[in-house]
Amino acid sequence: MKAMVYICMFLGLIAFIVFVAKCNKKRSVEGVFIKNITSLFFILTAAFGILATGNYFYGTLLLIGLAFGMLGDIYLDQNWVYPNDMKKYLYAGFISFGIGHFFFMGAMIWQLMQFYFFNNNNKFFCFIPLAFGAVIAVGNLLLEKPRKQEFGEFRPIVTIYSFILATMVGYAVLGAVVTAVYDSKYFDKFITFAIGAVFFLVSDLILSPMYFGKGKNTPLNFVLNHATYYLGQFLIALTVTLPVIE
Repeated sequence: MKAMVYICMFLGLIAFIVFVAKCNKKRSVEGVFIKNITSLFFILTAAFGILATGNYFYGTLLLIGLAFGMLGDIYLDQNWVYPNDMKKYLYAGFISFGIGHFFFMGAMIWQLMQFYFFNNNNKFFCFIPLAFGAVIAVGNLLLEKPRKQEFGEFRPIVTIYSFILATMVGYAVLGAVVTAVYDSKYFDKFITFAIGAVFFLVSDLILSPMYFGKGKNTPLNFVLNHATYYLGQFLIALTVTLPVIE
């Protein structure tokens, strides 16, 4: 069963290459279908990971987060199919991905709680990712004009989403640091999650000017945005197969 995890990742890579070849210069409805298939493979990666390892609680949290990520994909892709309803689908995408990050964050926090890291004298550390999220959200607003972007009516949801995403990344990185220092047995799991989360953040940093800037929706940015996004999602899904803290 564990072999199916890596088979799904390989098939996801093939689907991604086909998607990029089809859509990096011109969007198409067929490309939307291929992209949805690519997203399906990171969900299957996590699902087979659950079946292979029995990491049901942690795996289910990630599976739900990944499912909301796929929904976000579907909503954002509708911008190219129904451009007149772009605002509605963009809001739906923000909300779906934001909910997904809550489940990713919940999985990380649960693992750190199982590690007893937030007990006794370590409670202070649980606020560091929140502070990191706030700094990134505020910084994103302050850099709106210098980065030649215009959030307009999306400014509130962009700020909230930035906070949620950055906080999730913060907890992932905290988990990697904690396990590196206290118990290297679980380091592979946490560092894989942290790298995936950082890729997700980089993907959104590339995507933001594509939506809210001018002249940034280039084929190169299209490829980089999707490459970092799928790397992030597949790495996070892969962590289900790695040792879980119980």
